[in-house]
Amino acid sequence: MGNLPPGPSAFSLVDFIRAGFISSEPVLKRYAAQYGPTFRLKSPNGMLTITGDPEAIRAIYTADPDVFDVWAVELTEPVFGRSSVVVTTGARHRRDRKLLGPPFSAGAMRAHGATIADIALDVASRWRPGRSFSMLAATQAIALDVIVRVVFGVRGDERVGRTRAAVLRLVESLSPSFIVIPALRRELGGFGPYARNQRAARALDALLVEEIRARRASGDDAQDILGLMMSARHDDGGGMSDAEIAEQLRAILFAGHETTAMSLAWAMYWLHREPAVRARVVDEIDALGPAPAPEALASLPYLEAVCLEALRIHPPVVDVARVVKRPFELKGYTIPAGEAVAASPLLVLGREDLYPSPERFQPSRFLERRFSPFEFIAFGGGARRCLGAAFAMVEMKVVLGTILGRYRLRLERNAPLRHVRRGLTMGPRGGVAMILEGERERRAVGERAAAAQGSQAEPAIEHVAPGPAARCPMGFS
Repeated sequence: MGNLPPGPSAFSLVDFIRAGFISSEPVLKRYAAQYGPTFRLKSPNGMLTITGDPEAIRAIYTADPDVFDVWAVELTEPVFGRSSVVVTTGARHRRDRKLLGPPFSAGAMRAHGATIADIALDVASRWRPGRSFSMLAATQAIALDVIVRVVFGVRGDERVGRTRAAVLRLVESLSPSFIVIPALRRELGGFGPYARNQRAARALDALLVEEIRARRASGDDAQDILGLMMSARHDDGGGMSDAEIAEQLRAILFAGHETTAMSLAWAMYWLHREPAVRARVVDEIDALGPAPAPEALASLPYLEAVCLEALRIHPPVVDVARVVKRPFELKGYTIPAGEAVAASPLLVLGREDLYPSPERFQPSRFLERRFSPFEFIAFGGGARRCLGAAFAMVEMKVVLGTILGRYRLRLERNAPLRHVRRGLTMGPRGGVAMILEGERERRAVGERAAAAQGSQAEPAIEHVAPGPAARCPMGFS
């Protein structure tokens, strides 16, 4: 056997519970401090080498993708199925990725900017001035409606409502118990959490297939993402079946809903923990004029840096690994065939040598330096880099720009929040409680600066006007 990476003799039960159900961050950082940036351990799914070394990550991301299989497919089956692009490999993965790539390009997403902005404002209209609400619940509601309306392409209040309810039932049916322990996947005559999950999955699939068939029957050629998926063709001229499209859509739902919601909530948290950062973002937004177009918001450099820093300091996906089919050389180590390797966002995105004072929220670091694809890996990398990366970035910038341009908010409590396990993703503990102070009276940046010099009593950043009464308090979960 070749030179193996160092590491603990076993993944202790305490560390397994802490990493699987609370947060893997302290566990991985403790191992990295003890064994170095690349270490090997025995996980419940076999031997696993984890690295936070950019050069080792380069070796993984630039290797022939056919060297790898997807790790722990059986664990993620309730979420991603068995045939979605998230879990396929080889020629099938390349074929489906080629087919699905164009609908998720930045150019395609920009065409939906106005819809995303409308969704953000609709959710924000439910906040009441002076009342606490959950920003995480709000971003989950926004991300959900973006999936339903922009990705699934559902239209009409009744159909949108039915689909939204079906998606929520499926999301809420996921339980860490049967995800972490496949032996618990028993329907037991229709009782129990797994049976509830399966009913919800079948119900959503039925709605999606119904939507696809109705589109085909009517000849609807809408340019939403579902429409683009239906019209896409493989090199041989064939397309995806209705069932294949439904499974891809369900995988996209899980890949893009919670991850984007968590990152938006973290961005809002940090923007209101760091007043100078927020002031700079608001100035950048206001420089676009009183009614900035969504595509203009999506082009703002400092706003983009805020999104990247939120993803860096709190990556939502941290457990992506690949199984090597044959011995694999990894910066002086040899990983045996059948074992897994993982590039760790938690480790590389927190490296002091790459990101000085990594615990601090400093978006300007992304304007001062260009990071390589092996140093910034919030979206993964290589042949399996997240297909929805451009989608997520456009959505985050439009949502943040729209809300910050219209409203003034504050954190209910300024206390630090922990980055914790939330199913397959990680996110803020609690709901990021915030309070709406009112609507902003938008003025040009130069006018605000002049007003600030002329009167110490008037805020230099913005003036708050009383907002209209909201229809209801934010109540999503």
